[in-house]
Amino acid sequence: MKKTISVLIGLIILGIIVFNVYSNEEDIPINPNANLPTGYVVAQPAVDITYDNIEEHLTNNAIIRDLPNNLGILFKFYNFNNVFKEIEKSYVLSNEGVYEGTLNNPEITLFLHSKYLENWNSRNFCNIISSAINNGDFGYETSLSSVSLAWKLKKLTKHKSCFGL
Repeated sequence: MKKTISVLIGLIILGIIVFNVYSNEEDIPINPNANLPTGYVVAQPAVDITYDNIEEHLTNNAIIRDLPNNLGILFKFYNFNNVFKEIEKSYVLSNEGVYEGTLNNPEITLFLHSKYLENWNSRNFCNIISSAINNGDFGYETSLSSVSLAWKLKKLTKHKSCFGL
């Protein structure tokens, strides 16, 4: 059950991924003057993720849009610049969008060391999160039981390929 919960939490993290290659035609940024076949994906250069553009990139993410309506998720970036854990930025994640802020009683709080922003771009999220997990720089807290969490996140299982599942 713990492995299932870890996978489901990982799927939430997937919601942070900024895909440049989308799975459906309406998400593909196509030049309206081009006569491209249906489903054609336009390759675009990777975009570095920063605090200045993270809200925009996350809001447009298909996984974020698949989050359940009734789930409060807080995503926090932290550092240890002053010896203790210091929160740099907090973002509220919902299927309606992402905005900088906080929640009084989030059901899930995700933590990622801010040093990963240096290398994070729109194409390497899975590698970044894997590194953070392996290095002990990613964590989460939840107020939900394992069963409740699994039930709320069941819709995100279609995005599990990022984790090689």
